[in-house]
Amino acid sequence: HESNTLASPQSLIMASKPIFEEIKSKVEGNPAVLKKVKAVYEWQLTKGDATVKWTMDFKDGVKIQEGAPAKADCTIIMSEEDFVKMMKGAVSSQSLFLKGKMKVKGGLQHAMKLGEVQKLVQKAKL
Repeated sequence: HESNTLASPQSLIMASKPIFEEIKSKVEGNPAVLKKVKAVYEWQLTKGDATVKWTMDFKDGVKIQEGAPAKADCTIIMSEEDFVKMMKGAVSSQSLFLKGKMKVKGGLQHAMKLGEVQKLVQKAKL
């Protein structure tokens, strides 16, 4: 029996997609933040047995799309539910990381810079 690990069910994409769209909009409108986070991020968001991957590429402008990048400077793995809560400001990234609910592969310094992006999104009142 095959696992749905690489499936991206509609319900999984629906909760995170508007947040990624908001991130794109906010970072494009804020060149100062873009300069601080110049890196390629891979998000692996899980829900049940499914994982959906997103790329946030801030190296040359703002490119955000579903799917994994060819090469990421930083990969962040967490549940979609925790991602949504974190971006809305209901839970801190530090708290998730310390509780083992958010895993970071690659440059931790890049992950820490995402706080700038998170602040922009939280101001948007999702």
